[in-house]
Amino acid sequence: MITTDRHLRRCLGIGVLLICLVAVGCSESSRAPRQRGLEPVVVTQVSGDSELFVEFRPLISGEPSVFAAHFTRVSDYQPVTEGTMEVLLSGGGQPSERFRIGAPRAPGIFAPTVVPRAAGERQLQLILDAGGHQAVHDLGTHRVYASVDEARQSPPVQQAQGEIGFLKEQQWNTDFAVESVQPHTLRDSISGRGRIRAAAEGEYLLHAPSAGLFQSTEAVPVLGMSVDAGQVLGSLLPQLATGTDRAALEAELRSAQAAAELAGRELARLKELFAIEAVARRRVEQAEAEQQIAQARLQAARQRVQRTPSGAGIPLRTPIAGVLEEVRVTRGAAVREGELLFRVVSRDSLWLEVQVAESDAGKLATPSGASFVLPGTDQLIAITPPENGQLIGVGRVIDPQSRSLPVIFALNDPPPSLAINQVVAAQIYTGQTRQALSVPASALIDDAGQRVVYVMSGGESFSRVPVSVGVRDGDRFEVSSGLNAGDRVVSQGAIQIRLAAATPEAMGHGHAH
Repeated sequence: MITTDRHLRRCLGIGVLLICLVAVGCSESSRAPRQRGLEPVVVTQVSGDSELFVEFRPLISGEPSVFAAHFTRVSDYQPVTEGTMEVLLSGGGQPSERFRIGAPRAPGIFAPTVVPRAAGERQLQLILDAGGHQAVHDLGTHRVYASVDEARQSPPVQQAQGEIGFLKEQQWNTDFAVESVQPHTLRDSISGRGRIRAAAEGEYLLHAPSAGLFQSTEAVPVLGMSVDAGQVLGSLLPQLATGTDRAALEAELRSAQAAAELAGRELARLKELFAIEAVARRRVEQAEAEQQIAQARLQAARQRVQRTPSGAGIPLRTPIAGVLEEVRVTRGAAVREGELLFRVVSRDSLWLEVQVAESDAGKLATPSGASFVLPGTDQLIAITPPENGQLIGVGRVIDPQSRSLPVIFALNDPPPSLAINQVVAAQIYTGQTRQALSVPASALIDDAGQRVVYVMSGGESFSRVPVSVGVRDGDRFEVSSGLNAGDRVVSQGAIQIRLAAATPEAMGHGHAH
């Protein structure tokens, strides 16, 4: 009995506790969900270098409304990580009400709780003070309802259809930026097929001066090797047209020297005999002729040897500094006279030669610059005289085959990845300018052959907008249709928005609010 009574009392105690918990729960549930069913107010606004995206429950007198205020620095599109924020309600013939929070709850997110006292039309401002800079976001007039019922009677906000969601937390964690579409000064341009070539004075073709055997120096020349002006790339042991080489020439020289010495001694002997009338004058004159012939042969042999350098043979030097773009010979190879051995190109300056169509030739008054995209990359290379290049010349004769004329620009200090004879799609700027709406090239997406951009319709919502583009000026494209001034387009991270549209389930769910 004692155990049973104790067990009964324990059960009664637990039951009372459960009843109390249920009562408390019911009390809380009857208080917290009073705003259930009310659509949140969502506002996006840019003020100076601060972008605000805020969500909050409709303002009701005496009812708490938690603001989820996302602050982003427009300069680098990163979250504001420190500072204070204040919500100010003013006007409407009522005293001002201020609600302040001293730090963000998470990077970029301030969450003050606003409990307005006075009902009526109130001016709503969100004030951010971060790093000594203050940003005031005036959200205009908002109604503070007298009761939940009154708030529910307000007309619902129409939600845009087909928008793409991409949360602020996702924007902050990727390479992302938004740009306001505005008129820009754009240079008119014409397109053409371009080719990268060596500058006229920046290329040297080293040919074999004679037939012979190529001998390299200690550093065997290889493709892509950097060389200095005057550097010896190898030597050529010549083989003359008669089939002789230097060794044979030296042997011939020694034979000629011996013959000349013998002829000289014979002439001296005959002169002594002639003096004592032991020989006839004809023998002396014949010896003099033979001695002169021997001397002539000696002189010719000596000159042939002198023209053929000794030791390593004929040195092969490059007169310019640059890079070996062609190496057509190997150690010990037999080469023909005039055969191309090396091609040296100076990469201090390369030429862009663009073939401009005959129909566009009339626009080439004074070309002011050029640009092209490095094949296989998105890297735009611009030639802007006199900063990094100059105009070399504009052709005035239409090629009868291609029906085009050449325009040549020099590009100083070109990137190492740029190759000689590389074909590029180029733009030639005609020297004329005009005002037009434009977007950066990074904002444009090729979607099944159609150019599209993504416009930020709200802080976390985006719309896919097809556009028509005109001329390209550097990394910007003219937009001839599809956008209006003031539209905010995604300038970096457009591909992420496209992925979010294609696979929304992979881009995250909900806020970390």
